[in-house]
Amino acid sequence: MDFRGIFLAKCLVGLFSCVKGSANEIHKAYGVLGGSVFLNVPGFKVENQHEITWLKTASILVKVKNSTVKYYREKEKYTMFPNGTLRIDRLVKEDGGSYTVRVYNDTGLLQVEENLNVSFQEIVSKPEIKWVCSQNSMKVTCEVNQRNEPLFHLFRNNKTLNYKPPIDANGIWKIEYSSKSSTAKFQCEVKNHVSKKTADQEIKCSDEEIPMKIRQAGDESKYRELPQPPVHAPQKQPRQQQRLPPQSQTQYQAGPPRPRPRTQQKSPSHMKERP
Repeated sequence: MDFRGIFLAKCLVGLFSCVKGSANEIHKAYGVLGGSVFLNVPGFKVENQHEITWLKTASILVKVKNSTVKYYREKEKYTMFPNGTLRIDRLVKEDGGSYTVRVYNDTGLLQVEENLNVSFQEIVSKPEIKWVCSQNSMKVTCEVNQRNEPLFHLFRNNKTLNYKPPIDANGIWKIEYSSKSSTAKFQCEVKNHVSKKTADQEIKCSDEEIPMKIRQAGDESKYRELPQPPVHAPQKQPRQQQRLPPQSQTQYQAGPPRPRPRTQQKSPSHMKERP
């Protein structure tokens, strides 16, 4: 290779080394359908003398040169900022996909070329905290009705907790945490790239209440010979002795009264004569 070829090769290496970014490196941006998304020039400070071009699938969207902005698509949908940020409003599914930004210096030399991919996420739902208390432990569950897996954060008295990976149960994502019974304030946070929501719950699980009741019941049993009936049980009333009916009621009912025999009168002959 002659000196011209060596010199040309060195110039080409120096030229491409000045270009920041790579076509193989893709940055990600997230938006909500119907909302807006901001596309920034990754890792580069844009100056006024720079020329910036944003493209989607090789089609120019907007270009700024010498502080003059030229829109190749509807201006109401795209907004170009002086720092090179592109805002896309009223997002629809067709706005998803690959975008490219190119930055040139005042001599027309390409300095930056970056690729960005736009995708959509749904706003997360508010999580719900549930718990179960047992004699020696408590189990806390945080769940959220979400189609896509969100990012969970669980706090206990403002301290981050460790837990197993989230579980998907028919569109309900949840995490579980177990520890000894106690009283504590829990906070569950779920988020993705476009939204975040939290839930707070103070949980009271005492590990002393149940054993204390057991000990009290054991101590009282030492002083009792016979079990006492529960308080709510109705007391039995003494049975009244059934009285026998009077004897007259046990006699057979008599028939109609019989006629009395007439008293026989003495004849006059037997009467004494008066003097």
